[in-house]
Amino acid sequence: LTAMKVLKLYRTGISNRGMSSLGKALPYLVELQVLDVSNNCIGDSGIVSLVQTLCQPSSLDTEQNPPGNKRLSTAPHYNTTLQELYIGNNRGVTGAGPGRVAQLIGALPALTWLNMSGDEYSPAHLSDTAAMALAEALPRLPALDQLDLLFISMEPAGFQAVMQAAEEHPTLE
Repeated sequence: LTAMKVLKLYRTGISNRGMSSLGKALPYLVELQVLDVSNNCIGDSGIVSLVQTLCQPSSLDTEQNPPGNKRLSTAPHYNTTLQELYIGNNRGVTGAGPGRVAQLIGALPALTWLNMSGDEYSPAHLSDTAAMALAEALPRLPALDQLDLLFISMEPAGFQAVMQAAEEHPTLE
């Protein structure tokens, strides 16, 4: 399990409850490079919980690790391996979830692709505050070369801030 590099849970019907279970396993996935939970039934709380877990220092419970198993106890302090994160197109996500994700996402410096698109049947709206948080996070994602924000609306000031940050970003095109 610790050597898993790709975990695709695309269109599996996973919900907030499933995100809770996944959150418990994430600290053990120390080599994870791709995580796809897009196109599911995850709501704001599930998406936020997932990203919070990815962005927090690992704190594996030593009581759960077998004695002498150093592999499980050597998780990185922060996730420096995750390169692709697909959390978009989840029914139940409003602007609150992506807004909080925007505040957290800068703690994943290896990201090359971030999909936080809204659901086409219930688009999300990023407030100016959330859009500004996303704009502020982009410089902390130096490897990012693709950002998907389909079906997300923004106010003009927030949109302009995101666009300016994207234009100034060294790898976003």
